[in-house]
Amino acid sequence: MRRTVALSNSCEVTRSTVQVVDRCPDSEEKWKERATIKDCAANASQCAEPERLVYHCVISPYVNQTLEVCAYAQNIVYGHCTSYSLSGNLILQNLRTNCSAFKDKPCPKVYRSDKAYNYPECYELTKKSTTVAYISKSMSNLDTTIVPTTLSSNGSSNTHEDKTVEDVVKITIPVVVIGTLAILIIIVLIYLRRKKGRTFCKKHCPKGSKKSNNARAEEMNLCNQKI
Repeated sequence: MRRTVALSNSCEVTRSTVQVVDRCPDSEEKWKERATIKDCAANASQCAEPERLVYHCVISPYVNQTLEVCAYAQNIVYGHCTSYSLSGNLILQNLRTNCSAFKDKPCPKVYRSDKAYNYPECYELTKKSTTVAYISKSMSNLDTTIVPTTLSSNGSSNTHEDKTVEDVVKITIPVVVIGTLAILIIIVLIYLRRKKGRTFCKKHCPKGSKKSNNARAEEMNLCNQKI
């Protein structure tokens, strides 16, 4: 009986190899140097397909960090930068980016993830405030559940959760709306109260009244209280 083995796009050991770094190699030579230091082969035996576990240096899902990770290489399509999804535990294209629009070394529509060093502008996006210029129009399938992980010196992982702009907007808008409505209601109430007071004065304190000074003074005092 022939046994069929189901292939996977990821290896569980990949999660424990994720590490935030200051920069990624921008040439094949530097890439190989970092791959030697990372030594992904040391963990490859824990994977179903050990030969597929290779060194990567990619951008984070929110384009704010660069990550080193040992993972299965993937084909990156549609002209996006290479990223790593912690939730899916695999290498994939970052839909927030469009590296095919780069002026210097634009990426092709399809390339291998372990050749990401050929498109160093992807790494520069994590350091620029102009990242929004490269955001793809296709935002509906973003991996918004990804949380980058940094390995501490003792090997334990510290998770840093990035809040998206959408989260901030969801909190800010209701607060602003409620505050604005409250101010408008207070203004309307003050206006109605004063209007009612003026109407009362016109009715009970008309100009040219022949009442005594004491009576008029009492009426004027009452008018002021109404206003």
